[in-house]
Amino acid sequence: MKKTIKITTLLFVVALSLFLLMPGDEAPKPVFYSSDFSKAPDGIVGFPTFTAKVTHDLLDNGANVHHTTSGGLLVLPVTASVENPVPAVVILHGSGGDWTGRSVYLANRLARHGIAAIAVDTFVARDLRSSDDYLERLKKAPIFSQLVDGLQALKALQEHPYIDGERIAVAGFSIGAANALYSMFEPAIEHVLGKEGPRFSAYAAFYAGCSFDFEDFRVEGSPVLIMMGAEDESMSVPRCQSFIDKLKEHKVDVTLKVYPGAGHGWEQPYPAHFKPEAVVTKNCEMLWTRDYTNIEQSSGENVDTTFGAIKAFSHCSEKSGYTMGLHEPTKEQSWQDFYAFLQSSWQ
Repeated sequence: MKKTIKITTLLFVVALSLFLLMPGDEAPKPVFYSSDFSKAPDGIVGFPTFTAKVTHDLLDNGANVHHTTSGGLLVLPVTASVENPVPAVVILHGSGGDWTGRSVYLANRLARHGIAAIAVDTFVARDLRSSDDYLERLKKAPIFSQLVDGLQALKALQEHPYIDGERIAVAGFSIGAANALYSMFEPAIEHVLGKEGPRFSAYAAFYAGCSFDFEDFRVEGSPVLIMMGAEDESMSVPRCQSFIDKLKEHKVDVTLKVYPGAGHGWEQPYPAHFKPEAVVTKNCEMLWTRDYTNIEQSSGENVDTTFGAIKAFSHCSEKSGYTMGLHEPTKEQSWQDFYAFLQSSWQ
């Protein structure tokens, strides 16, 4: 049975890699328009960004890739004004996009508590819709494109007259949570935001994987909250604990919350169920090297190359499935924990 799973996973990775090799590297069609916050302070907003394909694209600030405009829904609390600037959260969606509206839901809930939020939509910005399949999403919006979108949203909000630029956090779901965690590492952000540019003041991860490391382990240093489901087979709590221990060695204030009974996507609006054919990558350990390559450590392969990715993921991933869907107690408790975390971070 295990051999069959490995073969199926290998075929999936080969198909993915061949798809990504296909020609058609076209510039994304513009969907959002760059915003002038003095004239349109909330609603659908846009800001400049670029589509990062590989790790090295962050080193040269997207010099050799397509530049475009990303954006999303910016929700302001009714109390926000020039005289009363409010804190804000940049929200990053998961690999399934925000078709179920969880980022928008979170943005609206934050606004009711006096916190602005922008639900960034990396997929819509690159002309993707819910009808596009997983491979199409990966081709048009590679993973690190969302990291760049989050950083560019932070930069754009520095110009917003109603937002306190010193109190902007980032939060994400699943792959968006991983990118929220990446956002604390100086090697990942300093060439995009500049060594003296703005930084997030808090980092929150809803069911993130923690399977990455940096040879140049330099962190911004603001507080971190990592939330995980005890029944989520796609994530490794022990690996997150090891990641947290390393952050604490670097004097970062980190909190881990593990929720009994919760799987992956515990706030999604459909019943929890086990997805038997879902690919699990929790055993894939990524290392961001000093020369800006991304090495899968258990295989030693460079996943920034197509055939390196084939070899790496056929070695470390498997189609063993995981539990996904609504868990009401965790949905409410994770919100309470997140809100309390923001309040304590901004005291």
